Amino acid sequence: MKILFINCLLLFAYHSYSQNFVQPDGEYMDTTTNVNATCKEYNAYYYQGHGRGKYPEASTTILKEAKSFLKSKNNSYSDNGYITFQFMIDCDGKKMNKTKVLQTDEKYNNYHFDRRFVEELYTFLNTMNKWKIFKTNSGESLSYHAFITFKIKNGKAVNIIP
Repeated sequence: MKILFINCLLLFAYHSYSQNFVQPDGEYMDTTTNVNATCKEYNAYYYQGHGRGKYPEASTTILKEAKSFLKSKNNSYSDNGYITFQFMIDCDGKKMNKTKVLQTDEKYNNYHFDRRFVEELYTFLNTMNKWKIFKTNSGESLSYHAFITFKIKNGKAVNIIP
């Protein structure tokens, strides 16, 4: 019994399972989140503040890691379009769980990719743990909005935006 419990823990450590809710303003994954009470609420985006909130790796590096991650899952998909994840980074540089998911086809029309594929990309997103802390000129740490878009061609990630 103890071995089964340990195996279950290991299994869940390598997968991100999420709740999925469709609301009038969009589709969300992992809507349960703990807000860091020490973070001041601020409506900043990663690109404000002269790169203070930008992820420290280049898009080409992130794409290479995403491709490797998806290849390790050994699943085949065939869709084309874009999958965008919008989320918050708290004042300690940690990704908060509530994530908005936008899915479009190549012509930017609403579209729904295979749920397993979206889950795999979301699991990869959760491996990205080098988010910068956004600080004001006075040195105050703030939470900020971040997003990442995967361009999908024939079921494969071919570009990362931004």
